[in-house]
Amino acid sequence: MKQICYTIFIILFFLFGTTEIFANETRITLSLRKSYYPAVLEAIEQQSGYHFSYNPVIFNQKKPIDLEAHEEPVTQLLARLLSPANIEFNINKKTIILRKKATQIVISGFVRDQSSLEALIGASVIQLGTRSGTATSQQGFFSITVSPDTRQLSCSYIGYEDQIIRLNSLQKDTSITIELIPHTSSLKEVVVSGNTDPETRLVHAPQMGAIHLTKQTIKQTPVLFGESDIIKTLQLTPGVAVGTEGTAGLYVRGGNLDENLFLIDGNPVYQVNHIGGVFSAFNPEAVHNLEFLKGGFPARYGGRLSSIVDIQTPEGNMKTYHGSASVGLISGNLSLEGPIIKNKTSFHIALRRTWLDVLTAPTLAIINKVNKDDGKKMRGRYAFHDLNGKITHRLNNRSRIFVSIYNGNDVMEGGNSDFSVKNEVPIWDNQVDANMRWGNILVTAGWSHMFNHKLFGKVSGLFSRYHSKLSYIQKETFGEKQSDMYQEQTTENMTSNRIRDLGIRSAFDYQPNDRHHVRFGGDLLFHNFQPEFSRFTDKSTQDSTVNAQLLTDDTFNARELALFAEDEWEISPRLKANGGIRLSLFNIQKHTYVSAEPRLSLRWLLQQNVSVKTAYARMAQYVHLLSNSFLNLPTDSWIPVTKNIKPLLSDQISAGVYYSLNKTYQFSVEGYYKKMHNLLDYKDGFSFLPGTAKWDEKLTRGEGKAYGCEMMIRKETGRTTGWIGYTLSWANRRFDEINDGVSFPARYDNRHKLNIVVTHRFTPRVELTGAWTYASGNRTTLTLENYVTNDQDYSDANHDYYTTRNNFQMPDFHRLDLSMNIYMPKKSGRTGIWNVSIYNAYNRINTFMIYKTTKYVGYERRPRFQTMGFMPIIPSVSYTYKF
Repeated sequence: MKQICYTIFIILFFLFGTTEIFANETRITLSLRKSYYPAVLEAIEQQSGYHFSYNPVIFNQKKPIDLEAHEEPVTQLLARLLSPANIEFNINKKTIILRKKATQIVISGFVRDQSSLEALIGASVIQLGTRSGTATSQQGFFSITVSPDTRQLSCSYIGYEDQIIRLNSLQKDTSITIELIPHTSSLKEVVVSGNTDPETRLVHAPQMGAIHLTKQTIKQTPVLFGESDIIKTLQLTPGVAVGTEGTAGLYVRGGNLDENLFLIDGNPVYQVNHIGGVFSAFNPEAVHNLEFLKGGFPARYGGRLSSIVDIQTPEGNMKTYHGSASVGLISGNLSLEGPIIKNKTSFHIALRRTWLDVLTAPTLAIINKVNKDDGKKMRGRYAFHDLNGKITHRLNNRSRIFVSIYNGNDVMEGGNSDFSVKNEVPIWDNQVDANMRWGNILVTAGWSHMFNHKLFGKVSGLFSRYHSKLSYIQKETFGEKQSDMYQEQTTENMTSNRIRDLGIRSAFDYQPNDRHHVRFGGDLLFHNFQPEFSRFTDKSTQDSTVNAQLLTDDTFNARELALFAEDEWEISPRLKANGGIRLSLFNIQKHTYVSAEPRLSLRWLLQQNVSVKTAYARMAQYVHLLSNSFLNLPTDSWIPVTKNIKPLLSDQISAGVYYSLNKTYQFSVEGYYKKMHNLLDYKDGFSFLPGTAKWDEKLTRGEGKAYGCEMMIRKETGRTTGWIGYTLSWANRRFDEINDGVSFPARYDNRHKLNIVVTHRFTPRVELTGAWTYASGNRTTLTLENYVTNDQDYSDANHDYYTTRNNFQMPDFHRLDLSMNIYMPKKSGRTGIWNVSIYNAYNRINTFMIYKTTKYVGYERRPRFQTMGFMPIIPSVSYTYKF
């Protein structure tokens, strides 16, 4: 609507405003054939009374022109006449001064780290003496338009020495590569969490709701067991609900867990957690740059409602070999990078694996030895790993190709057996085995190329697979195998969920001049979904029978097409806009959904360090994650839209004020309102467990509404850095078939949330980080009433009566985490780093869940509620060796 109103205003201005402007101008009537410019100008002088002043050499006319004009204002006629000749004019009283327009030169290229040749994302390139400048893209590309007399450019990037680029006489468009030198004191004196100039990023850019994080910030933030974690660092920012304590859930501005788009090198990852959400699936050693968006989404992003987590992995050092090895309480981490062909081809690899299975094996062996005489035996194993790898090859100064791979897997096995023996021969054995496996594999191959000084593009192909499997097997045997009484009974329940994607993506950056930055491109994806495969098998050897039931086995093929275009336009020195549209199509079951997703962000610069912004974005989502558990488990099912299940849609508007004090402190206040449509949930009485109903029959569709205000104070440079964030928010849901159609608060409707994160570097070798979190309690459903019935056996039975969903607010949540890094420099630039962390430093046992129990008062049994928490103070230590 705003775009339409703006367009109408422009049309009315030119229709009526120009009439007033030209009303008092001298008007010219001419009809000339095959005339040259001096003759035309002389004819205009005779009618207008103006005198022209110019150097004849500005005209290099080889062919005569024809000119027709009838009562045309003189300025309008001159603009039409002189523009093709690249001549500009200026009227000074009765003199019209003509001069040749200055030719504009485009300087383009890449900004890279001198020591590794890796692209620097968001580096600033500025024309000295002017306010003209730009920032590098995710591939380090920049393009800036300057005048031919420009002699110097300035390039800067936090953590690197500023560089002045001296230019010789510019005659044509020029391509250069700028290599910045890492600041020798950056790690000793400055702790950074962003990459571009904070004031430019916060105040001047039209983007709202954006947070930039680097590997350094992620590794400084204290978390459980000392394991650096991307998602838990994001949980400490405004607008993000904590979720369940100890887990890596992300609930952004009232959204659900599945409404966050996680991208690795531009391609989506479905399963993002380990150990039910205790750790995220992203290894910080494989992070080069991270951008987190929660509002004002540019058109180049789509597919989710609530947030974008865009992770760029390192390209690898093209000059020298480097690496690191970390050892923690429950996992180890190894990363290595270096040249395959020096200055041409590089690699980067990062591997993380837990050794929980190794640590628990001796414990289970001791337990089984103690219980040997009781005929009991326990089995159990849990392990996960992450593997990130990337190979980059430089074809020339303009082109690069790369192959990137990510693989993450979890396996959880458990079981027990009860058996009895006679004369050392088993005569009865009951074995139970449960097995859960889940994980991702993502392969991306791409080509990036600078087509000319204004156009840069990237094309990539991808293959992605997510799978989860849960199986439960019970095997019971009686008697000796040689006897006639031998019997074996086996029961198996198995359910699985799978997604396979194959596709191609393209994205182009076009900068016609310094006032416009156009991005456009598209995606074509082929999906194969298996929302739920569920099977029950019962085998008996006594009568050789097999009872197998295939409960569900649905498979869907779908095609997804998305096209986008956006323009970041500096309309005036004060007004800047990012407007665009994303058109997405999703075809499944011979049904096609089409979503037009307009996006608009506006920034008004009040002063050089103060701005106001507003934004609107519509988002569409074609896949959903169904879960009714506390944790993020493989039992959660990813399902697509179908002919009966419509896409999720959201409309979000936001506005804010942004202020930078001395380029050191950044202040922001943002308000938002978000409306969500076609949300999915299980109907009352249904869950993820296998049953007689098909998966799509268990679901109901509803709406959501979220609104609130977020405030943040951030300091990114100096010996003391960090941020303070506060959120006031509301989040509600309404489903016709849940809660009798009455609106109810979402599970993570935390009214208040406060985060304080501070890092202080005491010496070049010692830094301390503290993170304190407070949040209003989560919501849960409790049976506040019950009734008694008299059953057929004449005994009284108590029945719970549920009034409304999420009718009780749990106790408030707060926790302090501490982390200390001790740097121990060694020879040849190598460094050892000790990390000592304390999770929940003052031992606050926050409520994980509330359950109903009973308590006897005299001879009367009365119901009561009991809280349960499981996260006490947990110290941890880890060691990292960098080489």
